[in-house]
Amino acid sequence: MSESNKIFLITFGVFMTEAIVHYNFGSHKHTKEKEYKLPPANDLIKIGGVVLAFSLLNSIIIKSVK
Repeated sequence: MSESNKIFLITFGVFMTEAIVHYNFGSHKHTKEKEYKLPPANDLIKIGGVVLAFSLLNSIIIKSVK
């Protein structure tokens, strides 16, 4: 596996985890329930698409800076 692919996959994993944590912070902002769970499938796909785009952009930028 190329270094660029490793950077992309690690970035996607970290950013996706962060996005789900932020989703849970926002969805429980005004409730006493603080249970962490995955967003509904439709929201998860949208979040994943955004994270995918920025992970790809991140790996391209890192490759061009090297």
